[in-house]
Amino acid sequence: MTTEYSQQEWDAQVARFAPASGAFLQSFAWGEFQKSQGREVKRIIGTNGDKTMVAQAVKLSAPLGISYWLVPKGPLGDASPTFMRKTLVAELGIGVDYIRTESIEQLPKTISAKEMHPQTTRLLDLTRGYEVVFNDFNPKTRYNTRLGRKKGVEVAFVGLDRFEDFVTLMAQTAERDEFHIHENEYYRAMLEALGNEPSCLARLALASKDGVPLAVALSIDAFGTRTYLHGASGNQMRELKSPQVLQDFVIQDACEKGLSHYDFWGIAPPGATEKHSWWGITRFKEGFGGYVYATAGTFDIPVNVGKYGLYRAARFIRGVIGK
Repeated sequence: MTTEYSQQEWDAQVARFAPASGAFLQSFAWGEFQKSQGREVKRIIGTNGDKTMVAQAVKLSAPLGISYWLVPKGPLGDASPTFMRKTLVAELGIGVDYIRTESIEQLPKTISAKEMHPQTTRLLDLTRGYEVVFNDFNPKTRYNTRLGRKKGVEVAFVGLDRFEDFVTLMAQTAERDEFHIHENEYYRAMLEALGNEPSCLARLALASKDGVPLAVALSIDAFGTRTYLHGASGNQMRELKSPQVLQDFVIQDACEKGLSHYDFWGIAPPGATEKHSWWGITRFKEGFGGYVYATAGTFDIPVNVGKYGLYRAARFIRGVIGK
């Protein structure tokens, strides 16, 4: 149940049940990073006989005075979904309006909600070795990668001294592709908190040509998976295909480090059309091969049923008006 755990104790439990995608969000270090952002974090280990549930929860707020616990990419474990739901309500249900889960399997008596972290992603199996992984790239992706290398695109892991390059490239991509990004200080705080954390290691990789920054990736290594968490590319020299060279570098390094999976962290769901906002990035990620991995989705456990109902109604009305 809710108690204080050491980093070693907690991560050992997460490692027992860590899925190939998203387990870093349940790591002790990620929880400490969330605390550094002023958020309350609770860690729960529930046992039912020889079955276990592991859940790290972050307390968040929403409009209309709503407060809730988010269990990102969790709960984990081999306990029954019914036991997991019961334990979460008992441990987290006081003083909040709902509990949001993102577990692999939907818990009973929950309501589908808009995803906060990707339900569907693309994974590469790195245990096959880099040469096999590279040969599984789409022929066009392999060609563009080799072209970029030949044209002089260079990639290296960099420190916070190149943070402004990251910020500039992220801003250009957000404007060009019309997507939301965090405040700059959030990314800086993440790199400061996790930049030297071996259990949940955050790193920046920068692609450049003659000193000009062209593309950047922020990745996290945890529980055997390297996750491509954030990425961006600039508006200059786009013909050099620097994003492909960058991805190839980060994937090859992950193979050499002995990691088991590379997670592209989010694609459009199967069957999506060109109208989907993630269509373009999905096509890009598909070029590197791999396979589709999906969880049940994002679901809420209402605690304050009346207030939660009003909140959902308000969101629905706002969505209709927004259209």
